[in-house]
Amino acid sequence: MNLSRKALLGRPAEFAINSAHAVAFHRGLGNPLHPSSTTPMTKYLDHFALADYSKAAYAKSNFAVVANGADHQELTKWVGEFFTNVEQSPPKDFPTPGIASTQYYGGEERIAHDSGNTMVIAFPGSGSVTGNSYKPEARVLAELLGGQSNIKWTSGFSLFSKATEAYPQAHITTMHHTYSDAGLLTISISGNAQQIRGASQEVAKILKNVAAGQVSSEEIRKARAAAKFKALESGQNVSTGIELTGAGLVQGGKPFQIDELGRTIDAVTDEQVKKAAKSLLDGKASVSSVGDLYELPFAEELGLNV
Repeated sequence: MNLSRKALLGRPAEFAINSAHAVAFHRGLGNPLHPSSTTPMTKYLDHFALADYSKAAYAKSNFAVVANGADHQELTKWVGEFFTNVEQSPPKDFPTPGIASTQYYGGEERIAHDSGNTMVIAFPGSGSVTGNSYKPEARVLAELLGGQSNIKWTSGFSLFSKATEAYPQAHITTMHHTYSDAGLLTISISGNAQQIRGASQEVAKILKNVAAGQVSSEEIRKARAAAKFKALESGQNVSTGIELTGAGLVQGGKPFQIDELGRTIDAVTDEQVKKAAKSLLDGKASVSSVGDLYELPFAEELGLNV
């Protein structure tokens, strides 16, 4: 754990993603995967705390056993042997994790750093297809905006890549982070601080153009196809399918169905994508800047609400 904390200090891009999640969700999904070196770990982490947490986290109501290609009778046998004595529900005197629905907040955080520059602009996205907060248009919007090129030696053909060609030292990546009951659409801009300032202004312009409906049906069609391909490619991975099924069963009793994932993305309309972009700008963004704070812009300078 100490090694991962030290490694995080040298990765401003990961630092910024952690920060954006904290700003967006506060607790729960906002808790960093790798705490910083200044986090007071020893104040809260001891063997008593771990024992109490295990009683709450590993109650029957909080997990599901999912297997792929296993013999049903053998699986039932081992589950009965190893999980019979597990408590049905968490202890009443201990705070239960994972009960309250994830809430999105938004805001801004700026962290000085001398090892690199990254600015993350994030918005609420879509939860898992097995949950009640699933919004397939968020996946399509992420592909429409893009930034990273899928073709070697080219800047790419997405809206962001075409709009920021004048800033070759600013690298843009748009990702959609999907969780069981929430999601986060992140636009990460890394590189030279001055170029990040210029590229971020172009990013804000593109977002406003899409929200105003200034995007062609052909571009949305390509984004829809790319979103479907990536979703199905990920869903075909055995470990991903098992994880999504387990999360779906725990959260809402609904298993993961890969064919349903493809159908929902196919059904996304142009108008839904434009409305999704508009709702992002009308709401609060989560903006995290890590690096040279003298150069990196504030969210307000980009016309974003925080």
